[in-house]
Amino acid sequence: MTIIMLSPSRQFEPDRCLQPTLRARAAFTLIEIVIALAVLGTMASGVYLGFNGINTYAVSSRLYSEALAAAQNHADLILSKDPFDRDAAYISGAFNPLVNKVPVELMTTAELDLLASVGSGSGPVVFPTAPPTSTPAKTDAYYPYYPYYRIPSGDDAGKLAKKAFIYHDPVTGLDVVTGSLVTTVTDTGMTMDFVNAATKLNTRKATVKVEYTFRNRPYNVSIDTLRTANQ
Repeated sequence: MTIIMLSPSRQFEPDRCLQPTLRARAAFTLIEIVIALAVLGTMASGVYLGFNGINTYAVSSRLYSEALAAAQNHADLILSKDPFDRDAAYISGAFNPLVNKVPVELMTTAELDLLASVGSGSGPVVFPTAPPTSTPAKTDAYYPYYPYYRIPSGDDAGKLAKKAFIYHDPVTGLDVVTGSLVTTVTDTGMTMDFVNAATKLNTRKATVKVEYTFRNRPYNVSIDTLRTANQ
Protein backbone atom coordinates (compact mmCIF):
# COMPACT_ATOMS: atom_id res chain seq x y z
CA MET A 1 0.00 0.00 0.00
CA THR A 2 1.34 3.36 -1.04
CA ILE A 3 0.66 6.44 1.13
CA ILE A 4 0.81 9.85 -0.55
CA MET A 5 1.54 12.75 1.80
CA LEU A 6 0.68 16.30 0.75
CA SER A 7 2.98 19.12 1.62
CA PRO A 8 1.74 21.58 4.30
CA SER A 9 1.28 24.33 1.71
CA ARG A 10 -1.03 22.11 -0.32
CA GLN A 11 -2.94 20.96 2.77
CA PHE A 12 -3.81 24.47 4.01
CA GLU A 13 -4.05 26.35 0.68
CA PRO A 14 -6.44 24.28 -1.39
CA ASP A 15 -7.15 27.09 -3.83
CA ARG A 16 -3.66 26.63 -5.22
CA CYS A 17 -4.89 23.38 -6.65
CA LEU A 18 -7.59 25.17 -8.65
CA GLN A 19 -7.19 26.03 -12.24
CA PRO A 20 -5.99 29.60 -13.03
CA THR A 21 -9.34 30.44 -14.68
CA LEU A 22 -11.24 29.49 -11.50
CA ARG A 23 -8.95 31.65 -9.35
CA ALA A 24 -9.54 34.62 -11.71
CA ARG A 25 -13.32 34.35 -11.23
CA ALA A 26 -13.10 34.48 -7.44
CA ALA A 27 -12.82 38.37 -7.26
CA PHE A 28 -14.16 41.58 -8.93
CA THR A 29 -12.33 43.07 -11.83
CA LEU A 30 -11.26 46.70 -11.90
CA ILE A 31 -13.89 47.52 -14.52
CA GLU A 32 -16.65 46.06 -12.34
CA ILE A 33 -15.50 48.15 -9.36
CA VAL A 34 -15.41 51.33 -11.46
CA ILE A 35 -18.93 50.69 -12.79
CA ALA A 36 -20.24 50.01 -9.28
CA LEU A 37 -18.70 53.23 -7.99
CA ALA A 38 -20.22 55.16 -10.90
CA VAL A 39 -23.68 53.76 -10.13
CA LEU A 40 -23.32 54.61 -6.43
CA GLY A 41 -22.14 58.12 -7.32
CA THR A 42 -25.12 58.66 -9.60
CA MET A 43 -27.52 57.47 -6.90
CA ALA A 44 -25.88 59.69 -4.28
CA SER A 45 -26.12 62.72 -6.59
CA GLY A 46 -29.80 62.04 -7.17
CA VAL A 47 -30.48 61.76 -3.45
CA TYR A 48 -28.59 65.01 -2.77
CA LEU A 49 -30.45 66.90 -5.48
CA GLY A 50 -33.76 65.53 -4.20
CA PHE A 51 -33.12 66.61 -0.61
CA ASN A 52 -31.83 69.99 -1.78
CA GLY A 53 -35.00 70.53 -3.81
CA ILE A 54 -37.19 69.59 -0.85
CA ASN A 55 -35.27 71.97 1.41
CA THR A 56 -35.56 74.81 -1.12
CA TYR A 57 -39.31 74.27 -1.41
CA ALA A 58 -39.68 74.28 2.38
CA VAL A 59 -37.68 77.51 2.75
CA SER A 60 -39.55 79.25 -0.08
CA SER A 61 -42.88 78.25 1.49
CA ARG A 62 -41.79 79.64 4.85
CA LEU A 63 -40.66 82.91 3.24
CA TYR A 64 -43.98 83.18 1.40
CA SER A 65 -45.82 82.79 4.71
CA GLU A 66 -43.65 85.52 6.26
CA ALA A 67 -44.31 87.87 3.32
CA LEU A 68 -48.04 87.18 3.47
CA ALA A 69 -48.05 87.90 7.21
CA ALA A 70 -46.22 91.21 6.62
CA ALA A 71 -48.77 92.22 3.97
CA GLN A 72 -51.70 91.19 6.16
CA ASN A 73 -50.34 93.12 9.16
CA HIS A 74 -50.07 96.29 7.08
CA ALA A 75 -53.58 95.78 5.71
CA ASP A 76 -54.85 95.51 9.28
CA LEU A 77 -53.02 98.75 10.10
CA ILE A 78 -54.75 100.47 7.18
CA LEU A 79 -58.14 99.28 8.40
CA SER A 80 -57.56 100.45 11.97
CA LYS A 81 -55.49 103.66 11.64
CA ASP A 82 -57.35 106.78 12.79
CA PRO A 83 -58.41 109.45 12.23
CA PHE A 84 -59.62 109.11 8.65
CA ASP A 85 -62.02 111.98 7.94
CA ARG A 86 -61.77 112.83 4.28
CA ASP A 87 -64.43 115.54 4.38
CA ALA A 88 -62.53 117.39 7.10
CA ALA A 89 -59.26 117.05 5.18
CA TYR A 90 -60.91 118.48 2.03
CA ILE A 91 -63.10 121.09 3.75
CA SER A 92 -61.45 123.87 1.76
CA GLY A 93 -61.98 122.02 -1.52
CA ALA A 94 -58.44 120.68 -1.77
CA PHE A 95 -56.45 118.34 0.40
CA ASN A 96 -54.99 120.06 3.43
CA PRO A 97 -52.39 117.92 5.22
CA LEU A 98 -52.14 120.42 8.08
CA VAL A 99 -55.38 119.19 9.64
CA ASN A 100 -53.96 115.65 10.01
CA LYS A 101 -57.22 113.91 9.14
CA VAL A 102 -55.81 111.33 6.70
CA PRO A 103 -53.21 108.81 7.93
CA VAL A 104 -50.12 108.53 5.76
CA GLU A 105 -50.96 104.85 5.14
CA LEU A 106 -54.17 106.01 3.37
CA MET A 107 -52.77 108.92 1.38
CA THR A 108 -52.82 108.84 -2.39
CA THR A 109 -49.72 109.79 -4.37
CA ALA A 110 -51.10 113.31 -4.94
CA GLU A 111 -51.71 113.74 -1.21
CA LEU A 112 -48.18 112.53 -0.43
CA ASP A 113 -46.87 115.18 -2.85
CA LEU A 114 -48.78 117.88 -0.94
CA LEU A 115 -47.49 116.51 2.38
CA ALA A 116 -43.95 116.77 1.02
CA SER A 117 -44.51 120.39 -0.05
CA VAL A 118 -46.78 121.76 2.70
CA GLY A 119 -46.05 119.48 5.64
CA SER A 120 -48.27 118.75 8.64
CA GLY A 121 -47.27 121.36 11.20
CA SER A 122 -43.48 121.08 11.30
CA GLY A 123 -42.76 122.10 7.75
CA PRO A 124 -42.42 120.08 4.55
CA VAL A 125 -41.87 116.35 5.05
CA VAL A 126 -38.78 115.13 3.20
CA PHE A 127 -39.23 111.43 2.62
CA PRO A 128 -36.06 109.42 1.91
CA THR A 129 -35.86 107.51 -1.37
CA ALA A 130 -34.45 104.36 0.27
CA PRO A 131 -35.05 102.53 3.55
CA PRO A 132 -33.71 104.77 6.34
CA THR A 133 -30.76 103.39 8.25
CA SER A 134 -31.36 105.33 11.46
CA THR A 135 -34.19 106.96 13.38
CA PRO A 136 -34.50 110.70 12.64
CA ALA A 137 -34.52 113.35 15.35
CA LYS A 138 -37.85 114.02 17.03
CA THR A 139 -37.68 117.61 15.80
CA ASP A 140 -37.51 116.43 12.18
CA ALA A 141 -40.78 116.78 10.26
CA TYR A 142 -40.20 113.28 8.90
CA TYR A 143 -40.08 111.72 12.39
CA PRO A 144 -43.83 110.85 12.63
CA TYR A 145 -43.59 109.04 9.27
CA TYR A 146 -40.52 106.91 9.98
CA PRO A 147 -39.70 104.25 8.63
CA TYR A 148 -41.61 104.97 5.43
CA TYR A 149 -39.87 106.13 2.27
CA ARG A 150 -41.03 106.95 -1.26
CA ILE A 151 -39.93 105.05 -4.33
CA PRO A 152 -38.07 107.46 -6.64
CA SER A 153 -38.61 105.84 -10.04
CA GLY A 154 -40.15 102.97 -11.96
CA ASP A 155 -43.71 101.75 -12.05
CA ASP A 156 -44.11 102.44 -8.32
CA ALA A 157 -42.63 105.93 -8.41
CA GLY A 158 -43.99 108.20 -5.68
CA LYS A 159 -45.67 105.39 -3.74
CA LEU A 160 -45.20 104.86 -0.04
CA ALA A 161 -42.95 101.96 0.95
CA LYS A 162 -41.05 100.54 3.87
CA LYS A 163 -38.59 97.74 4.50
CA ALA A 164 -40.32 94.40 4.99
CA PHE A 165 -38.86 91.86 7.36
CA ILE A 166 -38.96 88.40 5.76
CA TYR A 167 -36.46 86.09 7.51
CA HIS A 168 -34.12 86.69 10.42
CA ASP A 169 -31.50 84.00 11.02
CA PRO A 170 -31.58 83.14 14.74
CA VAL A 171 -28.03 81.70 14.61
CA THR A 172 -26.13 84.50 12.87
CA GLY A 173 -28.47 87.30 13.92
CA LEU A 174 -28.60 88.62 10.35
CA ASP A 175 -31.56 89.45 8.13
CA VAL A 176 -30.91 86.82 5.48
CA VAL A 177 -33.87 87.69 3.26
CA THR A 178 -35.46 91.15 3.25
CA GLY A 179 -37.96 92.81 0.98
CA SER A 180 -39.96 95.96 0.43
CA LEU A 181 -43.61 96.65 1.23
CA VAL A 182 -45.25 99.02 -1.26
CA THR A 183 -48.71 100.51 -0.73
CA THR A 184 -50.89 101.82 -3.55
CA VAL A 185 -53.91 103.85 -2.43
CA THR A 186 -56.65 104.98 -4.82
CA ASP A 187 -59.98 106.69 -4.30
CA THR A 188 -62.64 104.34 -5.63
CA GLY A 189 -65.16 107.14 -6.19
CA MET A 190 -67.94 104.88 -4.98
CA THR A 191 -71.30 106.56 -4.38
CA MET A 192 -74.71 105.57 -3.05
CA ASP A 193 -78.09 107.05 -3.97
CA PHE A 194 -79.58 108.79 -0.95
CA VAL A 195 -82.73 110.91 -1.24
CA ASN A 196 -82.43 111.02 -5.02
CA ALA A 197 -78.86 112.26 -4.80
CA ALA A 198 -75.52 110.54 -5.16
CA THR A 199 -73.64 110.51 -1.88
CA LYS A 200 -69.92 109.86 -1.97
CA LEU A 201 -68.88 106.99 0.27
CA ASN A 202 -65.27 108.16 0.68
CA THR A 203 -63.99 104.61 0.15
CA ARG A 204 -60.38 103.96 -0.73
CA LYS A 205 -58.76 100.87 -2.10
CA ALA A 206 -55.32 99.93 -0.77
CA THR A 207 -53.10 97.40 -2.48
CA VAL A 208 -50.30 96.08 -0.29
CA LYS A 209 -47.47 94.38 -2.15
CA VAL A 210 -44.46 92.68 -0.58
CA GLU A 211 -41.52 91.99 -2.89
CA TYR A 212 -38.41 89.98 -2.03
CA THR A 213 -35.66 87.94 -3.67
CA PHE A 214 -34.65 84.40 -2.78
CA ARG A 215 -31.81 82.63 -4.59
CA ASN A 216 -31.73 85.36 -7.25
CA ARG A 217 -35.39 84.80 -8.07
CA PRO A 218 -37.97 87.57 -7.44
CA TYR A 219 -41.17 86.86 -5.52
CA ASN A 220 -44.13 89.05 -4.57
CA VAL A 221 -47.28 88.80 -2.49
CA SER A 222 -50.17 91.21 -3.01
CA ILE A 223 -53.44 91.71 -1.15
CA ASP A 224 -56.21 94.33 -1.47
CA THR A 225 -58.44 95.93 1.13
CA LEU A 226 -61.07 98.69 1.29
CA ARG A 227 -61.36 101.40 3.92
CA THR A 228 -64.24 103.82 4.37
CA ALA A 229 -63.78 107.16 6.07
CA ASN A 230 -65.00 107.59 9.64
CA GLN A 231 -67.37 110.39 8.60
